[in-house]
Amino acid sequence: MSSLRVQLRAQLAHFDDDAFTALANRGLLRRAYKDLEKQAATISDETPDSLTLTLGEYRIRFDLRGPTQAECSCPAVGVCQHILAAAISLQRLPIDDESQQAAIGDEGNSLAMLHAALMRLGVDDLVRHAGKPGYRWAWQFVLDLHPEDGVRIDGERHVVIRFSHPRMNFRYMGGDLENLVADPATKRIEKYRVAAVLAYQRAHGAEITKPESSDKERTVSLDLGKDHTVPGAAAQSQYDSRARLRNGVKQLLEECIVLGLSHLSRGIQERYTTLAVWAQGAEYHRLALLMRRLADHVDLLLERAGGADEHRLLDEMTLAFGLVSALDEAAGRNVEPAHLVGRARTQYEETGKIEVLGLGASVWRSASGYVGLTMLFWSPQDKVFLSCTDARPENQRGFNPVARYKAAGPWGGLGAPAQATGRRVLLGNAQLNNTGRLSAAESTTATVQVVGSGTAFAQQLKPCTSWAELAHARGVSRGSLLSEAQPMKDWVILRPARYGAAKFDTTRQTLVWPLFDDNDQRLDAELIYSEQTAHAITRVEQLGGEQLPVGTMLVVHVRNGQSGLVVEPLSVVHAHCQPNENPVDALYFDLAPERGFTSKWLDKLNRLGMTQPPVNIHSKLPLGLPQVLRDLRHYLQLQSERGVAVDSTEQTLTQMAALTERAIASGLTAFSRRSSTARSVSAQLLQANYLCLQYERLLENTADFSDRQASI
Repeated sequence: MSSLRVQLRAQLAHFDDDAFTALANRGLLRRAYKDLEKQAATISDETPDSLTLTLGEYRIRFDLRGPTQAECSCPAVGVCQHILAAAISLQRLPIDDESQQAAIGDEGNSLAMLHAALMRLGVDDLVRHAGKPGYRWAWQFVLDLHPEDGVRIDGERHVVIRFSHPRMNFRYMGGDLENLVADPATKRIEKYRVAAVLAYQRAHGAEITKPESSDKERTVSLDLGKDHTVPGAAAQSQYDSRARLRNGVKQLLEECIVLGLSHLSRGIQERYTTLAVWAQGAEYHRLALLMRRLADHVDLLLERAGGADEHRLLDEMTLAFGLVSALDEAAGRNVEPAHLVGRARTQYEETGKIEVLGLGASVWRSASGYVGLTMLFWSPQDKVFLSCTDARPENQRGFNPVARYKAAGPWGGLGAPAQATGRRVLLGNAQLNNTGRLSAAESTTATVQVVGSGTAFAQQLKPCTSWAELAHARGVSRGSLLSEAQPMKDWVILRPARYGAAKFDTTRQTLVWPLFDDNDQRLDAELIYSEQTAHAITRVEQLGGEQLPVGTMLVVHVRNGQSGLVVEPLSVVHAHCQPNENPVDALYFDLAPERGFTSKWLDKLNRLGMTQPPVNIHSKLPLGLPQVLRDLRHYLQLQSERGVAVDSTEQTLTQMAALTERAIASGLTAFSRRSSTARSVSAQLLQANYLCLQYERLLENTADFSDRQASI
């Protein structure tokens, strides 16, 4: 057997049906197997550089690059069924002697050789494959990947590198970079291949090399569809503009603290508006949004509107100050993290086929006057939640979110969203954005299948059984004030050890449903009464929580309540239901067998016009915070509200220093790293408030469930 044939056999040993499917598609693979039932491909010509096989009237030529770059004499473009059949035939050929078997076996049955090959790829190889702009894009892309679930690496016969967004898998069976097979296929594949290699190397502890800086081109905001480089003059102009913008934002924020938030003028509001427009033009999309929000809030203060709040304005200004400081640091390192820069609008990426499980849906109304229906799904392969939303302005005629649940769509093949609940749905031509939201595009097709039983459905889910672990995981995902919003991480599936009896709190107009885990720790499921939640409240009280069988699961949305974490139930998953029953009980839509006392009482009040919006009982400062942190926050709020006079600068600095020293002594050591060389007392005040907010974020999810035990 020639050296070329041994190398091809060693590479093909890593191929399985999934790899061949990624190389072409499942239909072509089926045709290839049918061709092989009639006849196998045979070797017709062999040289040191090429190997040619004949299959009927077609000739298939291989070289060292393997099946990804094989050529067939048929008119088809790309990898055809004949190339697949020839590769499988070559894979099945008998081995001439034991030494060749050992050479193929050692390389084919171990991932060590593939790992070594990927780790050997250097910057020169990657730049040669995708060019300098492609390498720069890939490097920034990998830096922006979420550390927990941005990339996953697995595989048995070959290496599989999976990106969460865009949802793309790369399979490596050996050979050069062109043998990194993408599923699904995409344009500009070279830069994604480089990103896959860099992500693999980084996951295995290697330091990925920063791209060379150039005077002729600079990176701009991350766009997954572009090699974001611009000509030198334009790039330098934008770079300078952004630097001036960041300085302008800091200057305005500090001036507001000096003036006092109770003494702002219309000119301040106009300056915020101007900076918002400037930030949008400089493609600082997240900063532009913050500036618009600050301009609106200042306008509310000037109008003496009820929603205006100087303390909340201070927190928004603090977040803007932290964002600009982080952008300053990133600019100094010549990087542009996507979560800091932001995106002009969400982008949907084609992800091919996705298998999801329907977990129900909810109706909602936003403060801005939109109503909508949101369907929730679970991806068994990726172990993540996905959603799809249909929303309209509240006053738009012909749209009812409740009726939408049983109306056709949103995808071809799906009779209604109700048909997806409790079923397996295979989505073709699916489009997904970076927040886990599925597009309702008409080009997507849906195939609905019955899972089989409640047990089979429940086994594909990933339930949480410890409320302490739930709080810890939420704290990790929401650790930084500047981290990107991840709405899908607020959904979770709970499997309580037991359920308490649901009770309606008439003072708060909230249904409270106690849930207990294996350690008998309590977590409250709450539903605030509204027109949208009235049916779900009825369903919860009709469930008879105390009689729910062990193993019954609850799909919930997690949020922070007045005394720690609370959850809002969406649906119930009955793991031990009858074979002909739907395992998912959609609380917002499924009918209750009879009406309960609470529902009748609410209906009576509603008819009499006596129901009121729920009272906001959340305090401005969470009660669970350490007293030293509460004292520091109160002082910072007081100073920012009344302003910092020139003659009181020293006194303000002294008082802040004393309070931060107390915080450091109590264990809040991050205050010791606070910059005391900031250019003004107002900047130091904003820095201190940022650290306070960061500690609040870290502490708000550290729930002590043992203090929340109560008899029911």
